[in-house]
Amino acid sequence: MKDLIIVCAGGFAKEALDVAQSMNSDKPQWNILGFIDDNVAIGTEVFRGYKVIGTIKDWQPTENQAFAMGVSNPQTKAKLYEILHNKGGEFATLIYPFTTYPQDTIIGEGCIITTAWIGLNTILGKCVHISGSMLGSAVIGDFSTTTGFANIAAGKIGKRCFVGSHAVVLNGVVVEDDAKITAGSIVVKRVKAGTTVYGNPARELRL
Repeated sequence: MKDLIIVCAGGFAKEALDVAQSMNSDKPQWNILGFIDDNVAIGTEVFRGYKVIGTIKDWQPTENQAFAMGVSNPQTKAKLYEILHNKGGEFATLIYPFTTYPQDTIIGEGCIITTAWIGLNTILGKCVHISGSMLGSAVIGDFSTTTGFANIAAGKIGKRCFVGSHAVVLNGVVVEDDAKITAGSIVVKRVKAGTTVYGNPARELRL
């Protein structure tokens, strides 16, 4: 059984811990050690008795350890993954026990799936977070996050994208890298890289 360390100690870190504990209740898989975070004091209790046991910048991974990415921001995920991966860190994939998905689903390293409905031929890159979303034969790029009740109907989401709650990406639509889809948006056409879209139909937010 490997030791599991959750990276960061914010809101999504608690969700990651909950999924890991749920997996353990079904069949013990992880020895959960706690959290590492550069912004929270070592020894601080975070959730259900688990504490911050060290900092990300100083942590040295060992062979028997795996990390769970406890942050949902795509760009932050990518940076933290690089830091720990370059030290030899391995990232665990955590899937809530009652989540079902087709046998042909491809799930990359370090993904966290809380609850989801996943269609055939879905592909998830590394460190993708799926929280209460519906995916219909979708392709989701590395480090992207979909949140509660998001619906991606056979679309393609690039790397480091964020899909807000109740957003819908229609069939065949492409969302390019580093884009953000705000909550409730209905995406009917390609979203350009690095842009934020909102509304129904979704349009680019210009600041």
